[in-house]
Amino acid sequence: MDIGFGGSVLKLGLDIGSTTIKCVVLDDDNKLIYSTYERHYSQITEKIGEILTRVRESVNGVEKADVAMSGSAGMGVAEA
Repeated sequence: MDIGFGGSVLKLGLDIGSTTIKCVVLDDDNKLIYSTYERHYSQITEKIGEILTRVRESVNGVEKADVAMSGSAGMGVAEA
């Protein structure tokens, strides 16, 4: 899936739990344009990297995103 958005600023949310990561991306109209729900098998930072790479490949032309994180492992990732 390749979605072109020019100079838009998207909203990206990550819910990083003890066993899974959920990720959603919303466009300027708050429409869902990407989502995934995956197990991370305690490889949290690696899995986040994989997910963000796929997001970037999917939303062609986007240079900026507002990011929010939550979940039991979210604080550790935010501090890293």
